Amino acid sequence: MAFMKLDNGELLKNIRKFAKKNGLTLAEVATLAGLSASAIYSWKKHTPSKGTLNEVAQVLGTTYAKLVGKEGKTAETPTTTAVDLKKVIENRKNRFEYHGQPVSAEQLKIIRNVLKTMFERHQG
Repeated sequence: MAFMKLDNGELLKNIRKFAKKNGLTLAEVATLAGLSASAIYSWKKHTPSKGTLNEVAQVLGTTYAKLVGKEGKTAETPTTTAVDLKKVIENRKNRFEYHGQPVSAEQLKIIRNVLKTMFERHQG
């Protein structure tokens, strides 16, 4: 695959659009993708790697091609990418809030245990 030049202005516009659609700020998107909260803002001056953009696309429930504005306009059904909740919760860089309230370490532990128990029951 040939190197594809990205338009950083269009990239940021698309990230903002998808973030808004998902009710997220750019800082929240960055954190959920395992980046520093200000990482996306720095992309005005430099272009992130394709791997980083794939992580951001996953958080936003879209594809790399749609995120960078290189996908044709004829797509019939938007595809969504699953976000592995375990990866997000286990990533120590992520900070969580619920309805504007910070989630404490103890609350996060409870959430992890609930999810673990819920999915262990359904595995067999």
